[in-house]
Amino acid sequence: MSHAEQELTSQPECWTRAVALAGRQAAGLPAAGERVAVVGCGTSFFMAQAIAALREGAGQGETDAFAASEFPTGRRYDRVLALTRSGTTTEVLGLLTALRGTTRTTAVTADPGTPVMDAADEVVVLDFADERSVVQTRFATTALTLLRAHLGLHTETVVADAHTALDTPLPAGLADCTQFTFLGRGWTVGLANEAGLTMR
Repeated sequence: MSHAEQELTSQPECWTRAVALAGRQAAGLPAAGERVAVVGCGTSFFMAQAIAALREGAGQGETDAFAASEFPTGRRYDRVLALTRSGTTTEVLGLLTALRGTTRTTAVTADPGTPVMDAADEVVVLDFADERSVVQTRFATTALTLLRAHLGLHTETVVADAHTALDTPLPAGLADCTQFTFLGRGWTVGLANEAGLTMR
């Protein structure tokens, strides 16, 4: 089994662990009513888009998403939530350093042995969702599940649906297709953006 296949098939287990972790890490995650910016790069930025839409849609507070390099430094937030699987993303580390002492920061990462541990005020470590394949899959969906659970939006149906999707054979001829379009609305716009990136 390749790294990518192993990481894809382990997602439901990772999500279950993230749900349990969400209850224990609540202090570091955005509180209801806080004005929050969620930042990341690439895949993590697309998850930031989904998280921001979910949080604001749930009535938890104004929430924006930015690529870390495009964060509006003149705008005030109660907390910046940074997603970085590697814990070494240059733009994320630079932003966290610039915000030190002025804005509370929380990082979600997969590697506790990286600079983000010192750059953020608080850190949530999803080391069980770290990845070795080139294409990021389980960290992104596990970070999203962590925040969905924190918002009270996670259901066990999601895990069951993932098992069904993994166990169901792909439609005949799918591998021969040359063009794919992913659609999303609301919080799933970020998922559509990520699906397109992963497919490319």
